[in-house]
Amino acid sequence: MAVAVGRERVGGRLDFSATRRELTEAHHLPGEFYYSPEVFELEIEQIFMKDWLCVGRVEQFAKPGDYRALRIAGEPLLVCRDGQGRLNAFSNVCRHRGVEVASGEGNREEFSCPYHGWTYGLDGKLLGAPLSKTVDPASFDFASCRLPTVKLETWGGWIFVSFDPASTSLADYLDIEGARKLGGLLRPEETVITDEYVFEIDCNWKFIPENVSDFYHVKVVHATSFGKYFPDNPAFVYESQGRFHAEYEAFTMAPEGMSLFGPMPWLAERRPSPNFACAFFVQPTLNIFGRQDLLQPWVTHPISPERSRVTIWTQFPKQHLELPPPAFEARNQVYRDFIRLVASEDGAMLRSLQNGVKSRAFRPGPMVGLERPLHHFFNYYLDRMFGPGSTGA
Repeated sequence: MAVAVGRERVGGRLDFSATRRELTEAHHLPGEFYYSPEVFELEIEQIFMKDWLCVGRVEQFAKPGDYRALRIAGEPLLVCRDGQGRLNAFSNVCRHRGVEVASGEGNREEFSCPYHGWTYGLDGKLLGAPLSKTVDPASFDFASCRLPTVKLETWGGWIFVSFDPASTSLADYLDIEGARKLGGLLRPEETVITDEYVFEIDCNWKFIPENVSDFYHVKVVHATSFGKYFPDNPAFVYESQGRFHAEYEAFTMAPEGMSLFGPMPWLAERRPSPNFACAFFVQPTLNIFGRQDLLQPWVTHPISPERSRVTIWTQFPKQHLELPPPAFEARNQVYRDFIRLVASEDGAMLRSLQNGVKSRAFRPGPMVGLERPLHHFFNYYLDRMFGPGSTGA
């Protein structure tokens, strides 16, 4: 009930009717969507606490005891592989006072709360609590105590969690999104991360998926990196539930667009063009980009209304890692440097966007033809936030 009241309260004072128009008449979202604490709180409840969220890759948890502590939409999360080889996700919240029982990443046999020493196994079960015998057994069940479980499933080697106990399965969720069909072409489960680039940036989370699907800016912001090798107008396919995808011709994400590894083996026959490229979006914040020789997903997690964490993975086929280490690392470094250059170009604009939408002078401008992916994103987002067909005040 509180969320429904929140939807009415927030939506009732925002006028986003211009964003609901057909593309040729539509305008961008009002600036308040990118800095309002009330809007942000509603996004967490309506989207991030309901959807499946990408949080990692299986190869990052290769051995029993491998773990990572994260914060996703304000929720402390702990992902680990237990002694039986299972991947688990827990709320990283001690059952005593709520302190996070782990931080960072690494390998452990157990997790011990740094405040009072309550200890938990890799399966989340409480192993011990100092002075527990001084507690009346009828008031707290230490025997069945465990870290709260968070739903975890995998697809294509990516790890997803859902904070909603009643959520549909990941497979059903991805089929709605159309991702598994495209995944069959790219075979992400046969790739591995060769670079992980994580950074925080002072902008609202929506600006990142908007920016990476905004081809209007590519030949301006990225004119000297990859923009000069990019098509003028990739043909996207737009479907319900906010998903969209495209196949198009573009060079790989390396200097001068030149691949240093050659094509992924399974694309050599099915998509023989050396300039094969694709993009698809999995709600709410997973943008997956494919080239003939690599995959490069962007994942965004909100931190606050005006700050976000971005993770970019570069993934190559496992066969590429069979090169002698010095040769592989030298080539991989070229791709590492290039994606950081591209991200830095975007970063400057994203910070400027965040400042601009807060200006008293800002009025949402019109969308152009190249911004159809944004128009699609906005309208599904508004459906999720305020209900289908809603227009605000």
